[in-house]
Amino acid sequence: MVYPQRKLGIVYEPADDKGDVGVQIQKKKMRINYKRLQLKVAAAEMYPADYDFSIIFDTVENRKARHQMDRKFVPGLEIRYEKEEDGK
Repeated sequence: MVYPQRKLGIVYEPADDKGDVGVQIQKKKMRINYKRLQLKVAAAEMYPADYDFSIIFDTVENRKARHQMDRKFVPGLEIRYEKEEDGK
């Protein structure tokens, strides 16, 4: 949970040297200081060990493109990632 807004999010990246954690809240990725976070449920309790997190964090187009790339070469096919937003 992110305070003071009290919104639920999913941690996708551990804290960096400044203490900022990568959190996805309602399809937006942000960097938020660990002091503003409270753990509600550990990942080990929510997901099995072999869970594919691309289901949560990737767009449908990127997942389809990755699947096609795994199967065969497709000229001009590329996967694009949006630039992360600053959580400040």
